[in-house]
Amino acid sequence: MKVLAILGSPIRKRNSETLLKKVIESLEDHVAEDESVEVDFVSVQNVKISPCVACDRCTRIKGCVFQDDMVHLYKAFNDSDIILFASPLYFNSVSAQAKAIIDRCQAIFSSKYVLKDPMIDRDRKRLGLFLSTAGVDMNTDPELFKGTLPVMDLFFRAINTEYLGNLFVGNVDRVKVMDNPEALASAKDWGRSIAKRYKTL
Repeated sequence: MKVLAILGSPIRKRNSETLLKKVIESLEDHVAEDESVEVDFVSVQNVKISPCVACDRCTRIKGCVFQDDMVHLYKAFNDSDIILFASPLYFNSVSAQAKAIIDRCQAIFSSKYVLKDPMIDRDRKRLGLFLSTAGVDMNTDPELFKGTLPVMDLFFRAINTEYLGNLFVGNVDRVKVMDNPEALASAKDWGRSIAKRYKTL
C-alpha cells in the first residue's frame, strides 16, 4: 500500500500534523498482516511550488510549464493507493500553500479532458481523505468547514481518487488535537475504515 500524506500547514508539529499522523498510525495498525505500508510524507514547509498562472500551456502540451516540486507530486498522485490531505482552515478554506498544490492539478485536468492523454492512470483505484482543523468551535459555527468541500471534491476528482470523506476538528485554539480524545479517536477510526475499504479494491 502506497500512502501519500500531504501536510498543507506552513507550521510543523501542530494540530493538522498531529491529526494526520494519527490517521497514518492507525492505518498502519489495521492493514493486512502481509501488507506493507509505504508512506510518502510531504510537508508544504519543505517544498517549493509555484502558483498556477493560468498560462494555458497545459492545454497544448502535456504537463506543467513549472518544473518544481509538483513534478514529484504528479507522480505520487498517480502511484498512490491512499491520499491523505491535511490543512488548517484559513479564511474558510485551505491554506495558501495547500491551494497552490490543488490549483496546479489543472495540468492533470487538462491532460484528461483537453489533450485526451492523461497524466494519471484513470483505471487505478485510489482512496482519499481530507483532514482540517480550525480555531473556532464547530458548535458555534456548524458550517465552519463548508467552504473547503467544493475545493476538495474537485481536487480528488481531478486526481481520480474516491473521496471517502472528511475529518474536521474545531476549537483547537482552546483544545489542541493532542489533548482532544474525541479527535484522536476519530482519526483512529478513519485509519481503520480506510484499511478496511482498501481491502475491497
